[in-house]
Amino acid sequence: MADVLLIVDGDNVAHRRGSGGPPERLREELIAAVSAHVEQGGWEAIVVLDGHGSAFSIGRLTIRYAGSETADSVIERLAHRHAETHDVTVISSDTVLRHVAQRSGVHVMSAGEFVNRLAAGAQPPDRGPVSRQRYQLGDALDPATRAKLEEIRRRPRGST
Repeated sequence: MADVLLIVDGDNVAHRRGSGGPPERLREELIAAVSAHVEQGGWEAIVVLDGHGSAFSIGRLTIRYAGSETADSVIERLAHRHAETHDVTVISSDTVLRHVAQRSGVHVMSAGEFVNRLAAGAQPPDRGPVSRQRYQLGDALDPATRAKLEEIRRRPRGST
């Protein structure tokens, strides 16, 4: 089996973890958590952050900045580049990024699921077959919102 590589949409996941602090602190906390996670699990990871900065590594974790590109563009390129040599999982709640990543033949995981895994300790990413299905808007909705929208959809026309 190829080595596991997690490619993390850093600001997306940091925002999901949000402890209410300044963005720099959220990033630092995310980097510390991901570093511990990959060291414990024996995996590699790349966290991609928006903006400018110098790339650096902490053990099995590499932090990259998107510079003048979007983080999504950098993540797409990294996923495609490493797909042949690694068992890649792209971690983001960005529906378009997840769809593009899947089309490249890599696994995807939502930011929320990854945050839960960080809290629970090292667990290998699920490695079921890569699905080729399209993501729909409903895939990004929480269950309560989805249920409310379904209720509205089922109402007879003309009723409020």
